[in-house]
Amino acid sequence: MKNAIDQAIYLMRCRKFADAISVLNSRRENYEDSFDFYYTLGLAFLYAGDTGSASINFNHAREIKINDANLLLAQAAIFLRRGETDRAVQYYLDIFDFDEDNKDARRALTFVREHGNYEEICRCVDDGSIETCYPPLGFNPRHVRNLVLALLLGALAGCLAVLFWPRNHFAAKGRADLSSLMLTVSENANATEENSANFKFNLSANEIKSSYNSAAKYFQEFRDNAAQRELNRILNSNATRSIKQKCREMMGYLRAPTFDSLKDNFSYEQVASQPELYLDCYVDWSGRVSNSVQGEDSYACDLLVGYEDMKNVEGIVRVEFDFLPIPQIDSSLPVRVLGKVSVSGGKLILQGRSVYQSVKNAYGE
Repeated sequence: MKNAIDQAIYLMRCRKFADAISVLNSRRENYEDSFDFYYTLGLAFLYAGDTGSASINFNHAREIKINDANLLLAQAAIFLRRGETDRAVQYYLDIFDFDEDNKDARRALTFVREHGNYEEICRCVDDGSIETCYPPLGFNPRHVRNLVLALLLGALAGCLAVLFWPRNHFAAKGRADLSSLMLTVSENANATEENSANFKFNLSANEIKSSYNSAAKYFQEFRDNAAQRELNRILNSNATRSIKQKCREMMGYLRAPTFDSLKDNFSYEQVASQPELYLDCYVDWSGRVSNSVQGEDSYACDLLVGYEDMKNVEGIVRVEFDFLPIPQIDSSLPVRVLGKVSVSGGKLILQGRSVYQSVKNAYGE
């Protein structure tokens, strides 16, 4: 019979973190001075999203053993989640003092370089990719039960892909062939994570697969905006990491639209109510500008959305252009702005792509 720590490790590998915590807490009196107990319990709390309880147990573990690479890696992850990147980096460097080839610490430092600002870290916490900086749990035993089925059905799935996928929404004339991004048998069988408490959208497996297939369909219909929204829905959901990775790969095929090619426009009300669902989507909004600031190679202004007739303002959004030539906008006239939805400092902004003002109105013709 496995001891409590081994049971908890097995449960964590199965992504059953609440069960692991329950098992360990029920045997706490037997492990009063055990480093492995406090570290394992802290790790279970960390993966469950309870960083406060995780920190308490990690501190107990460190009182017993100071130099443990996995413990320092876990504590650094807590600082990283809080946006305290300097402290996290110091912990990673401390690991190299006694384990100079530690691959997990090097991977975490790469993560900090690529996603080091607070807003990006918040997104990584929301979509679960921050877990790449956690001490790894190892192979998920639940996947073993699907391995035989996957092997048996693999050949059949390949044949079906050849016969049917080129005719459907993963491959169409004029756009990239996304057949390599189709969901595998295993991904279809296990589309959701066990713990969905930390995600914006708690979707069923069928909802995840439906959104993914819709995104691919929209892509082949040149409706990249609609595809981006479905991909965002999955990235902010309880979908598995492998499905989210395929979403990011699909996003690499999406292209910026023009005023004429934008097929799916979203209103200010839609975007403002759920900005995470529309990140990196493009919108065509009209209104008037104010509070403009022009630099040598940049221009920013407030767009009063819906105020082109000077009657009602749907909302105010900051628009930033950082490319040449700098747009010339007459603040006394209505304007249309095509921009990409982004968030800065917790506020909705547009990364401007192009503007349009009527030449007739501008010159009084």
